[in-house]
Amino acid sequence: MMRHAHSGHHDRSDALDEKRLERAQAPHNRRRVVVIVGAALLPAVLAVGVLLSPKQPLPPPPPAPVVVEAAPPAPPPPDPTVHDTLGKGEALGTALARHGVGADDVSNLVRDLKGVLEVRSLRTGAAYSVLVDDKGQLARFTFKTTNGEGVPRVVIAERLPVAEEPVVDEPPTRGNNRTPVERAARFGLTIDDATVEVAVEGLAGTIRGSLYNGMLDAGGDAQLVNKFVDVFAWNIDFYRQAQGGDTFRILVEKRFANDGTERRFLGYGKVVAAEYVNAGTAFRGFAFETSDKQFAGFYDERGESLERTFLRSPMEVTRITSSYGSRFHPVLKTKKKHEGVDYGAPVGTPVWSVADGIVIDARFSKSAGNMVVVQHVNGLRTEYFHLSKFAEGMRAGSRVTQKQVIGYVGSTGMSTGPHLHFGLLRGNTHLDPGAQKSENSKPMPASYRPEYEAFVAPLLAQLAALTRA
Repeated sequence: MMRHAHSGHHDRSDALDEKRLERAQAPHNRRRVVVIVGAALLPAVLAVGVLLSPKQPLPPPPPAPVVVEAAPPAPPPPDPTVHDTLGKGEALGTALARHGVGADDVSNLVRDLKGVLEVRSLRTGAAYSVLVDDKGQLARFTFKTTNGEGVPRVVIAERLPVAEEPVVDEPPTRGNNRTPVERAARFGLTIDDATVEVAVEGLAGTIRGSLYNGMLDAGGDAQLVNKFVDVFAWNIDFYRQAQGGDTFRILVEKRFANDGTERRFLGYGKVVAAEYVNAGTAFRGFAFETSDKQFAGFYDERGESLERTFLRSPMEVTRITSSYGSRFHPVLKTKKKHEGVDYGAPVGTPVWSVADGIVIDARFSKSAGNMVVVQHVNGLRTEYFHLSKFAEGMRAGSRVTQKQVIGYVGSTGMSTGPHLHFGLLRGNTHLDPGAQKSENSKPMPASYRPEYEAFVAPLLAQLAALTRA
């Protein structure tokens, strides 16, 4: 019994101990719960606190970085080069002296430019520039001109570095046969020519009054007219045969100078291809050179040379005042047969021989004035009357070649105005120059025909594509 009682007491005692332990740990557990819940709710509480708290000013933004602007670059010093042009009648030396160039520098410059720039031939308005250094010496001289082909050229003369002056001996005198030492150049020269460009362009038109007018209407000029006539000079007399309604086409080289600032037209180069339709008959010519350079000239589309022993006319394109046949003679006041062709032209217009030959007469005649007569092959001879003067060296016995100038248009002898009378004779009989056909002078062998045909085919197509003005 006692054992059971003791066991029951012990159980009650254990239960009481457990309750006391639970009561002792309760505050601690509550604190753990509070800590855990508080940690979980802290962000929300803080957020609510921020929303409910009064607004606070935001912190000022960080100051902007201070940008220190670099000082603008100093302007370049003014260019001491002086740009000017030659005044009317002003010599280069006078112009340079105006800009402070000393007489010695002028003399040395002119001497060093010899053969490059002839200062005596400089024209009014020619542009130049001068740079004088701080010692009063000419440092650089620049001159704008053109070369022999009309291409813009800049000549620059710059002072050479100082060197030991050459010793110049005195000129020879009695007892002194020393030779003067050559003077060293004081200026180095630079010649800068503009770049020349060549382009092939086409032109087409219709004759209205004359070939000259038709060519100008289409955009050409007198130079192009003469180049075109040269192609057909052996086959067409444009003074007598050209008529209204005739048409022409031409492919020609055009030359341009490009100095980097402008592109300037210099003039026409070689005629590449040409066509002239006269009264329904087409004449064509192509400038061709064989690959081995054995044959060159103008040929028609069949490969026949256009060049013949006689030219059709004795001068460049001008005008005809009367043709072969009867006319009323303006001096004799009678109607008589005009045995030749008269070409009206200004005094001084060059007259050339229409073929190779020998001069058999070169003198003054009361009726013919200054006249030249040339003997040619096959018993033919030509006569040229009313010249103002003869070409240099023109006398009986002189040999002349085709297109060589033999005299100049005038109005000497029985003449009422400047013109050339041109006659053609066989023996003592006058012939109509326009009715004669001469032999081909430069035939091309048949072995070159394939090469020629391949060359001509695209040019024919280009000519056909040109639209007439």
